[in-house]
Amino acid sequence: MFRHWVDGPNKGKTEVLMDELPGNPDNINRASDGTYWLALVGIRTPTFDLAARKPGFRLRMVKQVPTDEWLAPALNHGCVLKFNEQGEALESWWDPTGISHSTLTSMREHEGYLYLGGLENNRIGRIKLDGVDDSWTGYDAYWGAKSRVAK
Repeated sequence: MFRHWVDGPNKGKTEVLMDELPGNPDNINRASDGTYWLALVGIRTPTFDLAARKPGFRLRMVKQVPTDEWLAPALNHGCVLKFNEQGEALESWWDPTGISHSTLTSMREHEGYLYLGGLENNRIGRIKLDGVDDSWTGYDAYWGAKSRVAK
């Protein structure tokens, strides 16, 4: 996973933030403590990594092979990873069975809970987080509390 600097002394530079992730990264969101949440869709395998390096192969697979036969093993493994600005993994939550939360693509911390969503889930998951600010909301952190006030 890469970090691209949009401001400051490193503006315009791109660098590796986290290397060798255990799965395929999807969405990133802020955490109440200043770190970040990352949803991982599926688990990496050597076969999948090899196929990912071949754009022509991937394109043919997507266009010619039924979705349930794609070379994408372990999509049923849901995972959310918490990491800091140095790219260090701090915590992770897994659903290796795929029963509760497979193909996780999104997460959002809100008032002491981590909410989970995915492409093939017919539900929203919720994990109670310990030691966090129960009043913190992602919305307020991104846009400010004043933006929610009715005019």
